[in-house]
Amino acid sequence: MIKKIRKVILIILSSFIVLASLILAYIIWIQPIDSRTADHSIGIARKTEAESKETIKVKKMPKPNSNYSSSPQSNLRSKDLSQLNLTSEFNAIKRVVYDTSTKWPRRLPKGFDPDKSMELGKNPGLHVQELHKKGITGKGVSVGIIDQTLYTEHSEYKKRLKHYEEIHALSKVPEMHGAGVASLAVGENIGVAPESNLYFIASSFADNLLIMLKMKGHDSKGDTYTNGITYKYYAQSIERFLEINKTLPEKEKIRAISISRGFNKKDNDYDLFKKALDKANDQGILVVTATLEQDYGIGIAGLGKEMMSDPDDRASYSVGSWLKENAEDYQNCLFLPMDCRTYAGITGEKSYVNDTSGGLSWVVPYLAGLYALAYQVNKSITPETFIEKAIETSDSQVVENEGKPFTIKYLINPIRLIEEIQSDT
Repeated sequence: MIKKIRKVILIILSSFIVLASLILAYIIWIQPIDSRTADHSIGIARKTEAESKETIKVKKMPKPNSNYSSSPQSNLRSKDLSQLNLTSEFNAIKRVVYDTSTKWPRRLPKGFDPDKSMELGKNPGLHVQELHKKGITGKGVSVGIIDQTLYTEHSEYKKRLKHYEEIHALSKVPEMHGAGVASLAVGENIGVAPESNLYFIASSFADNLLIMLKMKGHDSKGDTYTNGITYKYYAQSIERFLEINKTLPEKEKIRAISISRGFNKKDNDYDLFKKALDKANDQGILVVTATLEQDYGIGIAGLGKEMMSDPDDRASYSVGSWLKENAEDYQNCLFLPMDCRTYAGITGEKSYVNDTSGGLSWVVPYLAGLYALAYQVNKSITPETFIEKAIETSDSQVVENEGKPFTIKYLINPIRLIEEIQSDT
């Protein structure tokens, strides 16, 4: 009898533990997060803490992860490589992502300096820093970003972060993507517009994390419908920025919104998103997405670059790493820096990541940052005129791609672009 009672109690306890675990998992991982400031005022709705990550000692060079990219990389973030001999691993080193926690060995490939590469990656490139020296920094212009949960405390943008809230975000902890795009747009040492103010909304394209994890793929070009995708939260986020703008002085209003993802016309609530985007555009706000061609008639693409090459030298650039195989598909796109950029990390206020193979996610905030510079020098600029000028002032450059010559028709020229827009005042 006692054994039966114990068995029943054990079953009840086990069931309780399972139920509690499911509830906890829902609260932590599945339940969306909505954090707003009091009375919907401007401010930081919730501060986020740095990710705690231990450095792991490895016995051999990690293999490239080919699951998510046609240009696989070895993940060396928070890895201790100090005991390895990497002198013959030059080709492998050319395709890595590492951070300030990576411990490098003394024996490295000839010509490779991880510290120098990290510093080179902080430069937006193409002489953008020359504009900064002239006082063209985006000062007095605000940039809005809609992305994943932000690490609010990073030194690159903490002083410029005027507003942070979450509209149906899917993570309570900061994610690398949010810090990356924020720093590339307005970072103090990294950003295209280092003195622009930052307004950031963390949001999502699914009702909950479980749905998002079940998605096997997403066609942002609009050829197929992806079950589970919804754009209503992005639409709400754009509308929220427009509400915020009503409270801001004219000289401090949000002029560019950066959203580092593509949008499929066949997915749920695309009409809501498009309506919000058009509303922002009508108010003179440039909304940059990875599918820019749907809204402004020209797509965007990313430039490739070797780790140790000069980011200001146009000859350093080629077709982006993962675009090489299908470069012809991007023939008529506007190309901007993408590969070998350094961006803010989420493991500390001074943490950084260097990524040898970027994505359009890094191109989007670059273009948004340029619009902030353009607006600073010419308050009458419109999104349409800006895009037209970006194309008109771009360079054509023949590069080597997969052993053959390839012509990049439109390679962004920031200096010429801003000077042209400034001369129209």
